[in-house]
Formats: sequence, C-alpha cells, structure tokens
Amino acid sequence: MPLSLRQRNRIAAIRAIQDTAMELFDARGFHNVTIDDIAREAAVSPSTFYRYFGSKEGLFTVDPYAAVGADGFEEVLDLDDLPGTMARLAASAGGAGPWRGMRYVLEEPAIRAAVYATMDAMVDRIAVALADRGHEPTPARVLARTYIFGVYFGALEQWHTDGRTAPIGDYVRQALTAIPAAQETTGQVTGSTGRTA
Repeated sequence: MPLSLRQRNRIAAIRAIQDTAMELFDARGFHNVTIDDIAREAAVSPSTFYRYFGSKEGLFTVDPYAAVGADGFEEVLDLDDLPGTMARLAASAGGAGPWRGMRYVLEEPAIRAAVYATMDAMVDRIAVALADRGHEPTPARVLARTYIFGVYFGALEQWHTDGRTAPIGDYVRQALTAIPAAQETTGQVTGSTGRTA
C-alpha cells in the first residue's frame, strides 16, 4: 500500500533529524550532544524528537515506516527468500542513512544494546512467521538469528571496519556465502574451503 503524502513527509522529517544528529555527534561526540541540541539544530520541538525516537539511542533503532503507521519491515520481508530480504534491508539502510552512525553502534554500549534489542525483536517476528509456515521452532529461531545477527549485522560490522567505502550490499552478499542454506537458495555451491565454487 503506497504511503500517503503525510507519511512520506514524516519519514523525511525522521531522516532529517537523524542526519542532523549524526552531524552533531561527528562534530562534538555522542555524549556531548543533548536531545535539546538535536531538536534545536533540526528545527523541531523536543517533544517531536521524543515522539519519533524516545531517546538518543532511538535514533539508531527507529523504523521510520512503523513510526508513521506503516510496516516497512513486512514490505522487505520475504520468508521464501531470506537472502534477498537481507540484501533489501541493507539497501534500505543505505551507505549514508541510519548506518552512517555505525561507529557509534560499535563504540557506545548503550546504543549497541538498543540495536541488539531491536534486532532481537526482528528475530522474534521472523521466527514466529517461519514457525507459522511449518518450520520447527528451534530451527526457525536459529535461522532468523543467523540471518539478522550473522549476515546482516556481521556484514554491517565488516563494512564499517573496512572504512565504509564499498556498498553494504557487497558485504551482505559475501556474508551469505557463509550460510549453506543461502547458498542453496542462491544456487551457489561451496567446497570444503568454504569458498564459492
């Protein structure tokens, strides 16, 4: 279902606030920037900031679509193509979007904990959806955690470590080669070395 003009405007506002916050964090450091500073620089009220994000850590975990009453995750999620879902999640993050602040996720324990909690919620949604489709609960949960934490987050960590110069999608594709189920889905075959043949 297409987004309304109002929803599109709100998503643009959320992203503008995130960009403003990242600029301030880069200039002053995460702990030296207050919510009032971010709101003032983004030309919004602190109450607007709290409504969208709840906290500074929320800048790194908010789903802009959910914040405006849409479900972007459902649009990206394809249970028949989890490798493709990971690629779409990476593409939606973009090189300069929310993951522009990946260094803060890696360096700030409170942000990392908030991101992990959000990813845990994603795992729960995927595991339940897989179980509803006939997967046993344990394999469903392991598969969901493998893709969200192993492929998606692992690729983001390596992307950041490598200097964020190549597209995130390249890292997701590389991460998928480590998952036998993904290789079967994408038609790739690996030998005993784990390299794509």
